[in-house]
Amino acid sequence: MERFHFEELCGPNVHCEERNNREGYGKVDKSVSLQMKIGNYLVVLLVLLVSTGVGCAKKENAMFAVQDEHYQQILERQKAGMDAATQPQVDLTAELTIEDYEKLGDAHLQQGQLQMAKEQYEKVLNAAPERIPARYKLAVIYLEKGKSQEAYDQFHEILDYDLNFASAYEGMGRALMKMEKDVEAEREFQAALLYDSELWTSTNFLGIVADRRHAHKDAIHMYEVALEKKANNPAILNNLGMAYYLDQQYENAVRTLQQALQAGGNSGKIANNLGLALAKLGHYDLAYDAYTRGMDSAKAYNNLGVAFLEERQYARASRCFEKAMDTQLTFYEKAKENLSLSNRMLHKLPMIQQQTLIRQEPACL
Repeated sequence: MERFHFEELCGPNVHCEERNNREGYGKVDKSVSLQMKIGNYLVVLLVLLVSTGVGCAKKENAMFAVQDEHYQQILERQKAGMDAATQPQVDLTAELTIEDYEKLGDAHLQQGQLQMAKEQYEKVLNAAPERIPARYKLAVIYLEKGKSQEAYDQFHEILDYDLNFASAYEGMGRALMKMEKDVEAEREFQAALLYDSELWTSTNFLGIVADRRHAHKDAIHMYEVALEKKANNPAILNNLGMAYYLDQQYENAVRTLQQALQAGGNSGKIANNLGLALAKLGHYDLAYDAYTRGMDSAKAYNNLGVAFLEERQYARASRCFEKAMDTQLTFYEKAKENLSLSNRMLHKLPMIQQQTLIRQEPACL
């Protein structure tokens, strides 16, 4: 079948890893406290990732809040510490200590200067390889830079110093997901939950893994479990809504995605998903309104055209693609290609059927 072009929103998330907005953990032990300290350093990096759209996911993943595309899970740990507006203070006139190098790394990390942060953390680890916070942050940088194997190795090395560090197992799972090794990733997320049963982010990732293997009912169950740990979380609600969507439970999808928006989730990304579900129910006016919450009207018309194309309403799809091209001030290549496709599909039909569709579907909306 020929491919059509759908406009998506980048950002950690639409299975919201990210991708997207992922509070403290009830269980406090040595490893959890350390995880909180580590998370404190990453607030600004997360904000940068969300606001700049770094690491746009592929279409399937873009439906979910994947902390991936998404460092949502870290955001939750960051509530316990440093104000994101503060900068670690280092006296550059004195001889730098290991702690100073790590503070410098944290300052660069807060400013989104990943390479410079990486260099400072490497200096720390060359002198003190047992410093878990520095190694964890280095692993996260590798993950963000797309170096999944290097990230995995750093997360794994943490276990040489603390075998009970749940976030290291979760980190390995995230790296394995990026390498498309979902079976191995699933085992790591399960291991993370053995060491911290309240780690809702790992439960959320298990749902994403299940969705990726098309086990959508299993995914729905995992997201429901995650919501028991982290009630009313918009990232999980978004993922649950998309699992319902993929399982063709469109009314449940609409209800859950509306709840995600009410909970304060990334309105553009989740609204885009809501538009998909509303279109499946035939509520095209409402779908267009949902799309426009996260993109301009031209892209919204394009996406609505794709919805009609999927329903084999080829004439109406063509009207939407034409509307998208008329609305866009510059040349809209995706809509042009989609228009060509819908016209070809229409012309493949018998002439009488073509004329009937044209009469019955005179306008996009």
